[in-house]
Amino acid sequence: MLKQLLAALLFAPVMAFASAASPVQYQQGVHYDVVAEKATEAPEVLEFFSFYCPHCKAFEPFAQALDKNLPEGISLIKNHVDFLRVAPPELQQSLAKAYVVAKNAGQGDRISNAIFDYLHNQRGSFTTEQDIRSLLVANDIPAMLVDSGMVNTAVMDEVAAMKKSQDHYSEAKILQGVPTLLVNGKYQVKFSGLSQENFQQDLNALVTYLLAKKD
Repeated sequence: MLKQLLAALLFAPVMAFASAASPVQYQQGVHYDVVAEKATEAPEVLEFFSFYCPHCKAFEPFAQALDKNLPEGISLIKNHVDFLRVAPPELQQSLAKAYVVAKNAGQGDRISNAIFDYLHNQRGSFTTEQDIRSLLVANDIPAMLVDSGMVNTAVMDEVAAMKKSQDHYSEAKILQGVPTLLVNGKYQVKFSGLSQENFQQDLNALVTYLLAKKD
């Protein structure tokens, strides 16, 4: 599974880093890049992704495990982008709404897995927002909840915030593809610098290190 992920993400081969007895010394330019002068006021971990992206599908299990490992009070903020050429931006924004509806119902990870599976394993496609609605309902999200959620002001505000964040980091030349993982708005994780043999452990440790980094 891990080798398939690394291949899907086009990671360059890297040597395993230090053992548990000798903790990794994380280095700028190797494990992470500094992409902004100032960090966000509050600690945050931000992932930009797309359900249409096969690399994002491969990374999803690791992202979900990372979210469960974050310090108390910090959650992985997932931003679904709308700039992939495989679908109209409006349809990609509908997928973002569907994710938010599912997340707010406590089903974000499960529905993310279902959407990734539908698009990449089943080779399905979406033409309209109604198609997306049908998939959520088929995966046990109540139709009434989907219908009300997709037009809910709070949901639409959250999707608008995703778009604003996407535009901000795109204009800053930080967001140039997906998946992209940013910590405190200042540090971008370099997946190619992480251990192949202990990718999840190394990812968790690096993000924890960057969350606490002060300089």
